Amino acid sequence: MCLKIFSRWEPMRCKGLYQSVKIASGFTNIDLDLACHGFEEYVWRTRLYRLFVEGLDRAFLEIWKRVNEDQTSFRDALQEVYNDNPVPSRRHTLKAELERPGGFLQLERQFRRCTEGISKEVNLPDERVQELIAQEINYKRALPKTYAQYARQKLQVAEVLGIIPRAEIPA
Repeated sequence: MCLKIFSRWEPMRCKGLYQSVKIASGFTNIDLDLACHGFEEYVWRTRLYRLFVEGLDRAFLEIWKRVNEDQTSFRDALQEVYNDNPVPSRRHTLKAELERPGGFLQLERQFRRCTEGISKEVNLPDERVQELIAQEINYKRALPKTYAQYARQKLQVAEVLGIIPRAEIPA
Protein backbone atom coordinates (compact mmCIF):
# COMPACT_ATOMS: atom_id res chain seq x y z
CA MET A 1 0.00 0.00 0.00
CA CYS A 2 2.71 2.49 1.02
CA LEU A 3 4.81 1.63 -2.02
CA LYS A 4 1.80 2.10 -4.29
CA ILE A 5 1.10 5.56 -2.86
CA PHE A 6 4.79 6.46 -3.02
CA SER A 7 5.13 5.42 -6.66
CA ARG A 8 2.07 7.52 -7.55
CA TRP A 9 3.08 10.72 -5.75
CA GLU A 10 6.88 10.68 -5.92
CA PRO A 11 7.10 11.84 -9.58
CA MET A 12 4.86 14.82 -8.73
CA ARG A 13 6.88 15.64 -5.63
CA CYS A 14 10.08 15.55 -7.69
CA LYS A 15 8.59 17.91 -10.28
CA GLY A 16 7.51 20.30 -7.53
CA LEU A 17 10.93 20.18 -5.92
CA TYR A 18 12.58 20.83 -9.28
CA GLN A 19 10.29 23.82 -9.90
CA SER A 20 10.98 25.30 -6.45
CA VAL A 21 14.74 25.02 -7.01
CA LYS A 22 14.36 26.57 -10.47
CA ILE A 23 12.38 29.50 -9.05
CA ALA A 24 14.80 29.95 -6.14
CA SER A 25 17.78 30.07 -8.49
CA GLY A 26 16.53 33.48 -9.62
CA PHE A 27 17.16 34.93 -6.15
CA THR A 28 20.69 35.74 -5.08
CA ASN A 29 20.18 35.09 -1.36
CA ILE A 30 18.30 31.77 -1.60
CA ASP A 31 20.53 28.76 -1.99
CA LEU A 32 19.65 25.22 -3.08
CA ASP A 33 19.38 23.92 0.50
CA LEU A 34 16.95 26.66 1.51
CA ALA A 35 14.77 26.05 -1.57
CA CYS A 36 14.63 22.31 -0.89
CA HIS A 37 13.82 22.89 2.77
CA GLY A 38 11.05 25.36 1.86
CA PHE A 39 9.46 22.89 -0.52
CA GLU A 40 9.56 20.04 1.99
CA GLU A 41 8.02 22.36 4.60
CA TYR A 42 5.16 23.07 2.17
CA VAL A 43 4.64 19.35 1.59
CA TRP A 44 4.43 18.74 5.34
CA ARG A 45 2.01 21.66 5.84
CA THR A 46 -0.17 20.21 3.10
CA ARG A 47 -0.11 16.81 4.79
CA LEU A 48 -1.05 18.39 8.12
CA TYR A 49 -3.86 20.30 6.42
CA ARG A 50 -5.15 17.02 5.07
CA LEU A 51 -4.84 15.36 8.46
CA PHE A 52 -6.65 18.07 10.40
CA VAL A 53 -9.08 19.53 7.88
CA GLU A 54 -10.04 17.11 5.11
CA GLY A 55 -13.55 15.75 5.68
CA LEU A 56 -14.28 18.10 8.56
CA ASP A 57 -16.89 19.91 6.46
CA ARG A 58 -18.81 16.68 5.95
CA ALA A 59 -18.59 15.79 9.65
CA PHE A 60 -19.83 19.27 10.60
CA LEU A 61 -22.67 18.95 8.07
CA GLU A 62 -23.80 15.68 9.63
CA ILE A 63 -23.66 17.21 13.11
CA TRP A 64 -25.44 20.36 11.90
CA LYS A 65 -28.29 18.31 10.41
CA ARG A 66 -28.84 16.49 13.70
CA VAL A 67 -28.61 19.63 15.81
CA ASN A 68 -31.04 21.55 13.59
CA GLU A 69 -33.44 18.88 12.39
CA ASP A 70 -33.56 16.64 15.44
CA GLN A 71 -33.05 19.46 17.97
CA THR A 72 -30.34 17.46 19.75
CA SER A 73 -27.37 18.84 21.66
CA PHE A 74 -24.00 19.11 20.00
CA ARG A 75 -22.63 16.27 22.12
CA ASP A 76 -25.53 13.92 21.28
CA ALA A 77 -25.22 14.77 17.59
CA LEU A 78 -21.48 14.17 17.77
CA GLN A 79 -22.07 10.77 19.35
CA GLU A 80 -24.60 9.86 16.63
CA VAL A 81 -22.23 10.89 13.84
CA TYR A 82 -19.44 8.92 15.49
CA ASN A 83 -21.66 5.82 15.75
CA ASP A 84 -23.03 6.13 12.19
CA ASN A 85 -19.52 6.83 10.82
CA PRO A 86 -20.52 8.69 7.60
CA VAL A 87 -17.04 10.26 7.45
CA PRO A 88 -14.47 7.53 8.21
CA SER A 89 -11.53 9.91 7.73
CA ARG A 90 -12.77 12.02 10.67
CA ARG A 91 -13.58 9.14 13.03
CA HIS A 92 -10.40 9.69 15.07
CA THR A 93 -11.29 13.38 15.50
CA LEU A 94 -14.82 12.63 16.68
CA LYS A 95 -13.55 9.98 19.07
CA ALA A 96 -10.96 12.34 20.55
CA GLU A 97 -13.61 14.99 21.14
CA LEU A 98 -15.98 12.49 22.76
CA GLU A 99 -13.23 11.29 25.09
CA ARG A 100 -12.06 14.79 26.03
CA PRO A 101 -14.82 17.36 25.40
CA GLY A 102 -13.53 20.91 25.21
CA GLY A 103 -9.98 19.58 25.03
CA PHE A 104 -7.28 20.20 22.46
CA LEU A 105 -9.57 20.07 19.42
CA GLN A 106 -12.40 22.21 20.80
CA LEU A 107 -14.59 20.76 18.10
CA GLU A 108 -17.80 22.32 19.40
CA ARG A 109 -16.28 25.80 19.28
CA GLN A 110 -15.02 25.16 15.74
CA PHE A 111 -18.43 23.79 14.75
CA ARG A 112 -20.26 26.84 16.15
CA ARG A 113 -17.89 29.24 14.36
CA CYS A 114 -18.27 27.44 11.03
CA THR A 115 -22.06 27.09 11.14
CA GLU A 116 -23.19 30.24 12.96
CA GLY A 117 -24.49 32.01 9.85
CA ILE A 118 -26.36 29.03 8.42
CA SER A 119 -30.04 29.19 9.23
CA LYS A 120 -32.16 26.07 9.38
CA GLU A 121 -35.21 28.04 8.21
CA VAL A 122 -33.69 28.84 4.81
CA ASN A 123 -33.97 25.18 3.76
CA LEU A 124 -30.73 24.95 1.77
CA PRO A 125 -29.74 21.67 0.12
CA ASP A 126 -27.12 19.66 2.01
CA GLU A 127 -24.51 20.25 -0.70
CA ARG A 128 -24.84 24.03 -0.30
CA VAL A 129 -24.64 23.84 3.50
CA GLN A 130 -21.50 21.68 3.24
CA GLU A 131 -20.02 24.17 0.78
CA LEU A 132 -20.66 27.06 3.20
CA ILE A 133 -19.11 25.11 6.07
CA ALA A 134 -16.07 24.25 3.91
CA GLN A 135 -15.63 27.93 3.03
CA GLU A 136 -15.61 28.85 6.70
CA ILE A 137 -13.15 26.09 7.57
CA ASN A 138 -10.80 27.20 4.80
CA TYR A 139 -11.18 30.84 5.80
CA LYS A 140 -10.41 30.06 9.45
CA ARG A 141 -7.36 27.98 8.54
CA ALA A 142 -6.09 30.52 5.97
CA LEU A 143 -3.50 28.13 4.56
CA PRO A 144 -2.11 28.64 1.07
CA LYS A 145 -3.62 26.19 -1.41
CA THR A 146 -0.81 26.15 -3.95
CA TYR A 147 2.95 26.16 -3.71
CA ALA A 148 3.02 29.51 -5.53
CA GLN A 149 0.87 31.08 -2.77
CA TYR A 150 3.05 29.47 -0.13
CA ALA A 151 6.24 30.70 -1.81
CA ARG A 152 4.84 34.24 -2.07
CA GLN A 153 4.14 34.21 1.68
CA LYS A 154 7.67 33.04 2.42
CA LEU A 155 9.15 35.66 0.09
CA GLN A 156 7.24 38.39 1.93
CA VAL A 157 8.69 37.13 5.22
CA ALA A 158 12.18 37.10 3.66
CA GLU A 159 11.66 40.70 2.52
CA VAL A 160 10.64 41.82 6.00
CA LEU A 161 13.69 40.09 7.48
CA GLY A 162 15.92 41.75 4.89
CA ILE A 163 17.05 38.51 3.26
CA ILE A 164 15.91 39.67 -0.18
CA PRO A 165 15.15 43.18 -1.48
CA ARG A 166 11.56 44.05 -2.44
CA ALA A 167 12.43 44.45 -6.11
CA GLU A 168 13.19 40.71 -6.32
CA ILE A 169 9.69 39.57 -5.33
CA PRO A 170 7.61 38.77 -8.43
CA ALA A 171 3.99 39.92 -8.42
